[in-house]
Amino acid sequence: MSESGALRVLLVDPSLFTAPYDAALTQGLLEAGVEPSWAVRPIRPGDRQELPPERVDPFFYQWIERASFLPAKLRSALKGLAHAFGLAGLVWRVARRRPDVVHFQWVVVPPLDTLAIWVIKLFAPVVLTVHDSVPFNGQRMSRLQTWGFELPMRLSNRVIVHTRAGRDALLARKIPEEKIAVVPHGPLSLPMPPTRPRITRGGQDDRYTFVVFGEIKPYKGCDVIVEALGLLPSLIRKQARVVIAGRPRMDLAPLRERIRALGVGSEVQIRAARLSEEEMVDLFGEADCFLMPYRQIDASGVYFLVKSLGKWLIASRVGIFAEDLQEGTQGFLVPPGSPEQLAVCMARAVVERPRPEKVEAGAAWTAIGQTTAQLYRELLEPAPVGAEVLSGEEAS
Repeated sequence: MSESGALRVLLVDPSLFTAPYDAALTQGLLEAGVEPSWAVRPIRPGDRQELPPERVDPFFYQWIERASFLPAKLRSALKGLAHAFGLAGLVWRVARRRPDVVHFQWVVVPPLDTLAIWVIKLFAPVVLTVHDSVPFNGQRMSRLQTWGFELPMRLSNRVIVHTRAGRDALLARKIPEEKIAVVPHGPLSLPMPPTRPRITRGGQDDRYTFVVFGEIKPYKGCDVIVEALGLLPSLIRKQARVVIAGRPRMDLAPLRERIRALGVGSEVQIRAARLSEEEMVDLFGEADCFLMPYRQIDASGVYFLVKSLGKWLIASRVGIFAEDLQEGTQGFLVPPGSPEQLAVCMARAVVERPRPEKVEAGAAWTAIGQTTAQLYRELLEPAPVGAEVLSGEEAS
């Protein structure tokens, strides 16, 4: 512990997969009397410093982040080697600094991370947050990334998930029930207000705007959205547009071809690139409704970001959407993979133009910080036999 008696916790997010979440969790932990520090990669040009600089040790991937001149395939191969070097640096820092707890937010290369967790446990208990109970939400990844997905969970002292569905998925994988804690994901906030109104070449665009935001991946159901748009009556379809924005992680040619075949090209815009913060914020200003017809999800950072904006949501009845979205007052829920039901809800949104109330973030993260801090303390001071563990659901 620190001189003040606060718990010293080293949190690990090597690739900064969830920087906004990391920053919000940091604030909650500080309010709960925890001294967090982070092991991460360096900030890239154009990225915002989400985490407090004094709490960041950016030693992961330092040399590979500077090697942008290398071919993409070679950089990808070398990143695995860089991850191994980063884990060696992590183990050295743990052995030297002796934090009270080490908390992994993401497992990047399971076999290597498992070995690091095994060594780190010689010095401190390890907590692992499993943001996705299905490896990479079913996205195709390298064998090295998918092999041994369960090993870090089995080796960690405690495992955090964000939903009851995530807990059930881990139980189905035979992860011991006493290891698992459900700690909710909290709402996130935009870094700045929108700077411009939505416009088209002809001036102000008053069509009802559906937005799909984030990396474009197969599980997010963009194909379902295109099919649903094609099912809308022409009178309603002319009053709507769909913007799909984000860095593509799949081949978009079949999606573009289907858009042409259905004749909905004037209603669909694909912005296939990683958006800057200003572009992201302006896109959110354009949105009337966010579409999330995901085939699979546990928790979604995008969901908790847009939930705080006071915009309507249409999402699949899976994971966090099924557990958290208040149907009828915040949005609509649809069966996954059903363009027919999605079309019905999109048509209702265009005609009714519903607007939910905004959700404040602060109080939720205070409770999340307190619940997580309690979990840390229980690792250091085991509860008496038979005592109940406070779950995230009870804290929220």
